[in-house]
Amino acid sequence: MEGILKKLSPSYEVIGKAADGQEGLDLIRNLKPDVILLDIRMPDMDGLAMLSELRKEGIACQALILTAYSDFSYAKKALELGVRSYLLKPVRVGELSRAMAAVEEKLSQDEKRDVLLNRESMVRGAMTGILIRSEETINALEKSYQIGEKETLGLFVVWLGTHFEKNKGITARILNEVSGHAEGFDSVVTSFEERFHFSMLLYHMKKGKDWEEYFASVVVPMLESNTGNQAICAWMDCGGIFELAEAGKRLYKILDWHLTLGPGVMVSERLLRSVQVYPLGYPPEMNVRLKRAVIRRSADDFADCMKELMTACQNGYHDPKEIKENILIFLWTIVNTAREYMALEESGMKLQSVLSEVMNAFTWEKVEDILQTLFVFVIREKKDSLRKLSPLIQKAKRLIHEYYGSQITLEEAARRLSVSPEYLSRQYKKETGISFSEDLRRLKVEKVKTLLVGTTLNLTKIAAMTGFSDPKYMSKVFREEVGVLPAEYRKMST
Repeated sequence: MEGILKKLSPSYEVIGKAADGQEGLDLIRNLKPDVILLDIRMPDMDGLAMLSELRKEGIACQALILTAYSDFSYAKKALELGVRSYLLKPVRVGELSRAMAAVEEKLSQDEKRDVLLNRESMVRGAMTGILIRSEETINALEKSYQIGEKETLGLFVVWLGTHFEKNKGITARILNEVSGHAEGFDSVVTSFEERFHFSMLLYHMKKGKDWEEYFASVVVPMLESNTGNQAICAWMDCGGIFELAEAGKRLYKILDWHLTLGPGVMVSERLLRSVQVYPLGYPPEMNVRLKRAVIRRSADDFADCMKELMTACQNGYHDPKEIKENILIFLWTIVNTAREYMALEESGMKLQSVLSEVMNAFTWEKVEDILQTLFVFVIREKKDSLRKLSPLIQKAKRLIHEYYGSQITLEEAARRLSVSPEYLSRQYKKETGISFSEDLRRLKVEKVKTLLVGTTLNLTKIAAMTGFSDPKYMSKVFREEVGVLPAEYRKMST
């Protein structure tokens, strides 16, 4: 038989041979082979009795029976014991080859399952919802790790965000040291680089100790001091391994409480039940000052507005939903002001992406970065749009911006640019999509808006400054463009 097996595949290795059932049982216990080939009728102990004893001891090696006995009761018993093939002697080489190939396939599947069920893969699969609840999975978890289906677990997460690459080494080292040296629980540390965080799953937790408090008071300070306060830590209790994915989702949803609680605090559902929050109002007159900062493209005024917003949000405990509502109001004021006064082209801004970033921001550093980037985009966008135009139309636009207050005309602009009015009109419409006079009218209305919001000048002075012949004509044009009279617009914007 050994020679036949070698001919079937050079990779097959016979590691032991026994003359009877008892000897075979002792040999299998010691050598732990992947596959055993046995007969039914053997001295001292028959093959099925030997195999039954192996199964009782939890030895799950694959078994092939080669026998001269075709009795149905033997075959039935063999199937009950998990025998892969029941081959009658004399065995044909083709049948043995197919039986061994089937055993190889089963061993390969078991190996893949074992890889899936190593501790880290188990946790990753459970947290991502890939680990499917089945009898085989439950049995494998209980056998390999003694983790019962309903065992209470603790989930500790360290979110590093944009600082993941910088701090992942020290974070992994601290978590692995805690995992290896802390007594009273077993744990698995897993890195989720795609979501910028580490997780530690605790199981076999010793009862009578507050493990959430232990991590909050011992582990979190270590992480904070070694990452420069860049680690956001959270804890979630979980009622079983197959509930881990849902627990992870709940945990991720409470991370934005870090905006409320500040650094050094481990966020958890238990902690949040004890936090008393207070209503948060949007800072008075903030929108007026913010509009002026955007219109004037003043980085200093914008920074002051942003500082005032953050101070208001961080003054006391507020629900992060209200905090983010205030941030979104601030953001929308920037965007809407740019739309009204600067003819903002939003295609390059990806507004939906900006909104999504705000909703997923867990730190004030990230919020500040989002708002600052938006402001810079808005104040630069106008300049960038000019670069797409030909030199002639760029010069024509500069003339409009420079002389809108002195009633410049298409003919005067063409004379200054040494082209015919017809050519300038045609080229201007072709490149900008609107006529010279329409663009001039739009700019003058924008300037009126700026003066209405940013100053207390009366309508007569505003008309004179923006190139309108009188305030009545200015009001008529303004209403046609905006839909309300200048006085109404000023009242709405304050």
